This record gives sequence, structure tokens and C-alpha cells, in this order.
Amino acid sequence: MPEPSTRHCFSAFDLRRFGDHYGIAYRFPMLTSNCTPHDEQRATVFQGNVEEFLLRPGIRLTASDIDVLEPYESTSLLATPLFIVVILQGQVRVRLGQQERLLSEGMAMSTRLGNTLALSASQPPGQHLRTLNLSLSTDALREHADNDAALRRWFEDADFQLHTWHLPGYLLPSLDHGFSHAWQGMQRQLLLEGLALQLIAHGLPLASVSEKRQHALLPQERQRLELVRNLLRDEPTQEHTLQSLATLASMSPSSLRSKFRTLYGESLFSYLRDRRLELARSYLQAGFNVQQAAHFAGYRHATNFATAFRRRYGVPPSSLS
Repeated sequence: MPEPSTRHCFSAFDLRRFGDHYGIAYRFPMLTSNCTPHDEQRATVFQGNVEEFLLRPGIRLTASDIDVLEPYESTSLLATPLFIVVILQGQVRVRLGQQERLLSEGMAMSTRLGNTLALSASQPPGQHLRTLNLSLSTDALREHADNDAALRRWFEDADFQLHTWHLPGYLLPSLDHGFSHAWQGMQRQLLLEGLALQLIAHGLPLASVSEKRQHALLPQERQRLELVRNLLRDEPTQEHTLQSLATLASMSPSSLRSKFRTLYGESLFSYLRDRRLELARSYLQAGFNVQQAAHFAGYRHATNFATAFRRRYGVPPSSLS
């Protein structure tokens, strides 16, 4: 990734100009409510660097290494048969239709975007965010689909929406290495092309389409899972146990764990941890110290809280207090 000395400031105006070119709509909820139109255009949304690579005809890779200063949302408006988002650091919440996923470090998401189906992503402030976006054109993917029956079935599957997955253990450090400045010119181009092909290989959800159909959740199950998620969202400081949550969902603990991850793309207690960290961040921004914020958010030990906070936001909690 780019070195700190090359980092730039990106305003709402910069992002909207970028979005006009690449078919992305940006929204800045806090700026819109607190700034005049003139100030909103010039306010810095994030600092850092964004690089774009055309690896092969129809295969485009965008790498972002930024510090998010203001919350913003982006909506992809262009159709693409395969779009992959990889989180190297930080967190992004994505939405496609009725599906919503929280992606954190080491996670990735694959989807297919149509003319009537837009992918939205929200990036909370106060975090160091490093992401990769990989998109394939129809021609680039169909070239292989014509000779592969499984790929052709996925390509034509009208029901497919989101597929979340975890990067293999070896691939995360390989991606970090690939974006280091030790590589330049054609060497870097070839290395990134190889890494992009690996992402495509892992990100094509050829098996998951049939698995989703076999393990589709019933409407009643979705309603009970929503009860559990709402409880964790509204009362994150309570001492929730797997058994009590399973009782609420009228499921066995193992079924609850499995079905919650299937529906929301993350585990029960990862979701709870994230709600607690969001609450703690709001206390820090309100002027409370680290010990107080950790206690109010349900953490018994400030050291555990500090570790979790840094892992999610890329900065220590003391930087906000």
C-alpha cells in the first residue's frame, strides 16, 4: 500500500466527481445535516490513497488505504457479472436488496450486480480502512463460462445475490506483500494479476448456490433470528449467553450459531462485539476516558477492550478520548 508521505485528502466533491466517472453514488449523512452545500463539497471525508489497476481487459482492481474521517455511503450503479470486495483492515457494512453483511478484516464478499440491483456500502468514521475491489466485465467472465458448466450455471442463476467468505490464511499476507513498494513496473503488474486470479478462484461461489437452495431458511426462522439480532443490537451491554439466545430463537444452540451466520454473514458474538465497540466509540467521542467507555460498553477489562477496538478501527481507543 502507499506510504504515509503520499497520502491525500479526499473531499465530498472529489468523491462525487469520481463517482460520476465510475458509476458510484456517494452520500454523506453527517455533512448533509450539519454543513451548507458549499462547505459539504469541500469537507474532507477521508485521507489516504486510492490506486486503480487494469490487470487484463475487463479485469479492474482498486486498492484503498484510507483513514475515514466522516461517515459515508457508496452505491454501485453499474452492472457487473462478478464484483469482489476484500477487507484487509477495518470494517464495511454492505447491503444488497434485503441482504446485509458486516465485513471485517480477512473477510471478502462476492456478488453479481444487475441493472436493477445496486450494492450499497457504509464506512463508519474513526477507522483505518484498507480494501480491495475487483470487478470483471461480462466479456471477461463469459469467455470462461462458455467452457465451464458450473460457471455457466452460476452466471445464469437469477437468484444469486451475496456470497461472503474468508480469505485463506496464506492469501492475506500475500496481498500485503503484493502492494508493498518493493515491486514496481511489470513485476508488480504480474504479481497483482496473479493475486487477482486467486481472489476470483476463491470468490466464485459455484458450490454455494446449490447449498443455499438446500439450506434456505424458513420465514419463521428469519423472524426469530431477527428477534435475536435486535436484542443484541438494543441491549449489547447485557450478559448474553448462547443458551438464552437459542431459547429466544426456539432453536438449539448449534442451529442458532449456524443459521445466524448463514443469514447475517457473521457469528452471534462477533455481531455483539461490534455493537459494544460502536457503543464504546460513542462514549469516547463524548469525552469519556478509555476505562469508562470500556465499562459502559460491557467490557470487564480495559486491555481486552483496547485490543478489540484497535483490531476493528485500526487505532487505539486512547486516540479518541
